Amino acid sequence: MIKEDESRGFSLWCPEPDGRLPADYASGVKFGDLGIVTEIGGFDILFNICLPANHPIHRTHGVPPGFRQVILNDDNVRFIPSWDDKEEILVTQSVTTNNATLSSSLSGDPTAITSTGAALRYEFNSSSSEGAVLVLPEGTSKADIINATEFKELAQENAAAWYHFAYSHLGRTSISNDSLYLITGYDKSSSWAVSSFSGAVEGTALSFSLTATPVVNGGCRCGIFLVQGPGNLCQISFRSEPWI
Repeated sequence: MIKEDESRGFSLWCPEPDGRLPADYASGVKFGDLGIVTEIGGFDILFNICLPANHPIHRTHGVPPGFRQVILNDDNVRFIPSWDDKEEILVTQSVTTNNATLSSSLSGDPTAITSTGAALRYEFNSSSSEGAVLVLPEGTSKADIINATEFKELAQENAAAWYHFAYSHLGRTSISNDSLYLITGYDKSSSWAVSSFSGAVEGTALSFSLTATPVVNGGCRCGIFLVQGPGNLCQISFRSEPWI
């Protein structure tokens, strides 16, 4: 969806964790999670190779035959608490950022989400019929496994067994041979807004704005609204989350 830098991995449309997961998953995915990107853009965790077979994450689905836990040492993890700066914006190539303005009132905009305090409003243009924007009001942290050799070797040895476990035992029958993802790194944010669009008239400028407003518990809430030129019709999707 956001492919400004493919080395950053797969961007999820719904990155927030499944509410059915154990409490220690409240902050999202973990190293060693093996799962599938769902049709709605979430991550369906099947099991975790860094956690023991009797961990609460495995109570629902169990673990595949021959499961072996990988012991992950803290010395093998690189963590950068401020990877993306606050108010970082990631866009596809056709999208340009016009400006960002600080406003104390949103009362003139009936589609914006209102809140107390100042709001930061971003404006974008796109020259393409499709594109995407990711705004990170609070920036991101980044974590990666430094030496992932053991993870790669285990994945190569068990790829067929893991696929069979997902397809036959768990009933994930819509998956293909390249549907399974093993987490060896991630970028996370406490506040985000993402928007994608398609079907706009090619060659006609498409302008849209995004507004981020603070909420009481310290995060940010984001709202987006579309401003289209004459004859410029498209479909737009939007999600935001004050993920505290």
